[in-house]
Amino acid sequence: MTNQDGSFELAFSAGDGDGGDDIVIVHPTGAIGPSGNPVYRDDTGIIQVEINDNCEARMLPTSSHQHPRRPASCRPLGG
Repeated sequence: MTNQDGSFELAFSAGDGDGGDDIVIVHPTGAIGPSGNPVYRDDTGIIQVEINDNCEARMLPTSSHQHPRRPASCRPLGG
């Protein structure tokens, strides 16, 4: 699944009962992840994810202390 600018929106369930999600935008890094798919990162560099052609997201830890949650959804942005 490709898109023009290459960015994706990840939604993480807030888990606080109000029904709202936390949204993070990730952009291509040019790197390839352990499963052979492109790696994307948010502007802070904290969120890093490998996304395949089916828009399935696999979170990649950016530090040894991180235990990233799996996003509830992933969708391409742009045209």
